[in-house]
Amino acid sequence: MENEYNNNQFHFEQKNYFLRFIKLNENDKLNSKFSHINKHIRHALEYFVDDLKHDQYKTIDHFLNQEFVNDIFLFIANLLSCDDDRICGNCAYIIGSIIEIEKGLKQFLSIFTDNCLSTTVDIVQILCQMLTHPDSDCILNATGTLGTILVFNISLLLNSTNPWIASNAALVFARLTVEEVGCQIILTHSKHHEILNQLLAALDVNDPSRSTNIAFAIARLIEGEGGKKILINDCGQNKFFEAILIMLEINEDKGINKNACYALSCLCTSQYGFQLCIESIILFHQILIAIEKILLSIEHETVWFALMCLTTIAKHNGAYEHLCYSKKLLGIIKQIQEKWIEYKDIQDESKLLWFMLNKNIKPKQPQIDECRETSVDISWDPCISIEDDKEIQYRIILDDVSITKTNKTNYSINNLKSNTNYNVKIQYVTTLGESIPSDPTIFQTEDELPPPVINLHIVRTTMTAARIGWESPDLSACNSFKGYQIYRNDIEYEFTNECEITINSLIPNTAYKIDVCAVTMKGNGQRTSIYVKTESNGDSIPAPPTFPIIGRRELHIKWQAPEIICGRLFRYELICNGRCIYSGTDQEYHATKLKSDTEYIVEVNVITNEGRFRSRSAKTRTLKDEFQRTVRHSLYERPTQSPIRFKRADTVIARKVSPTVERRLTKEMPVINQNVQITTVRAVQLKVII
Repeated sequence: MENEYNNNQFHFEQKNYFLRFIKLNENDKLNSKFSHINKHIRHALEYFVDDLKHDQYKTIDHFLNQEFVNDIFLFIANLLSCDDDRICGNCAYIIGSIIEIEKGLKQFLSIFTDNCLSTTVDIVQILCQMLTHPDSDCILNATGTLGTILVFNISLLLNSTNPWIASNAALVFARLTVEEVGCQIILTHSKHHEILNQLLAALDVNDPSRSTNIAFAIARLIEGEGGKKILINDCGQNKFFEAILIMLEINEDKGINKNACYALSCLCTSQYGFQLCIESIILFHQILIAIEKILLSIEHETVWFALMCLTTIAKHNGAYEHLCYSKKLLGIIKQIQEKWIEYKDIQDESKLLWFMLNKNIKPKQPQIDECRETSVDISWDPCISIEDDKEIQYRIILDDVSITKTNKTNYSINNLKSNTNYNVKIQYVTTLGESIPSDPTIFQTEDELPPPVINLHIVRTTMTAARIGWESPDLSACNSFKGYQIYRNDIEYEFTNECEITINSLIPNTAYKIDVCAVTMKGNGQRTSIYVKTESNGDSIPAPPTFPIIGRRELHIKWQAPEIICGRLFRYELICNGRCIYSGTDQEYHATKLKSDTEYIVEVNVITNEGRFRSRSAKTRTLKDEFQRTVRHSLYERPTQSPIRFKRADTVIARKVSPTVERRLTKEMPVINQNVQITTVRAVQLKVII
């Protein structure tokens, strides 16, 4: 463009570009083929478009006040046939913007309805040709221009007293709204308020053809959220529902019923539309009852449209209580399924509606049939009916987590934790979707009986007692552990919290059955058994002592501990000839100062906390003393008080003997023990043989 555009000013204030169209028209520089458009015309169109975007009303008002406005209009209309996409699109945009305003539309109609001028430019034909233009912007601008020209004028024809004209006007609206761009032309039209009210006013069952097309057009207009709001704001929701109710009345032309159902379903595609129904609850209930009657129609498509309408409504939360207001709908659906069994579309739609109704039915809470430590049995009421039971399943939800689906009405939930709270819910599931879950049923599993103890074993045994031990089992699943119960021969013996116990007052050499089980508040767990046999007396009696060294006046005595020590060992006692000569824990003793050639009886006593255990006696004799006259008292024998008598020795006159004999005699004579304090000397007479 010639100069940079100033956002704060209009181009027509800086330069009156409208004069360029007049000068070019006067000089006839524009040929029929538009082989060349000078840059001044291009720039003028760009300026015009920019000003319209800047302020449409002010720009159009300035344009319409031009002295040669009609000539400029015609010149721009001629440019629509230009091969240049940019010029063609800008011209269509300018004309469309002008006629959006009532003053501009009147100027347009005054120009192109004049016989002289209309023969110069066939504006409608040119715009229609532009609908096949390769440039999308040209198509969009041409469509908008045509819609703006046609819509308001055609809406005025809806109330024509000529039924043929009114019907065709409605048909134009129906065809216009088939495409989304046509809907937007109507909804964004400057007179959309008047147009929409005229559409609703034309919903008259006395003219079925017109009403059918208008109902379709309204349905298309309110498919989008914006269309719903514009229609309700312009016409009011009560006026809309009253018109729909009139169209749902049974009449010979079923097309009215179908399109009325279609229009209501389009309204209820969003929560906003459904909320409008709730706000007009009385009219809404009347409409639903009217649709129930249509469901019993003998016309196939009418029944399908009615089912489709109710299915759309049923998708909203809380719709069930309104749809079943008359309490006849479920029965009617069953009749439809039986009546139209050969029509798949009706069968599918009726099943979908059935499910949508039951989707909004909250299943009853499941019942707890039996609750155990790690499992629970539940059942529930099916609550709904269906022709094919295989088409419905029940989802079981445990603590908000789906665990399984089944087609039965009972189930056993396993692998639970004992003494734990759970909640369970039921949900209907079909090929079409899922229902609302039921309210939860809360239950608590039973406290689990404790498991058996581990590694029950014998620590030690005596003749009258036994000590046993065990390891504690896994009690994590038991929340109320108390201790362990001990049984002796199936009779309760004692209760303890420890993992060891001593069982007393037993009989020697006797077998006992000992049972141990863990105990909780739930009860006693499984018993673990062990057999214990007490030691016999013989096993606890020590063996007789032995004498590894025997002297004339000394004994070395040894003994062994018994195989089984009954109880706790205190000491050993060594008894010799009835007297205790040793008491201690050693297992040998050296006895001295004994009498030679004397028999001694020795035995061993084992002293424990269980009593005294005596060995068999062992006898031994000290060696002989070679000096028979030697008198020596034993350490353990009291000396006698009788005086020692001495015998006078006879005088021996010895002869001279040979050395050999002398040596032999010397060997035979014992050496007198120097330790003996008193000795007896006996005379020895030698007989010498010569």
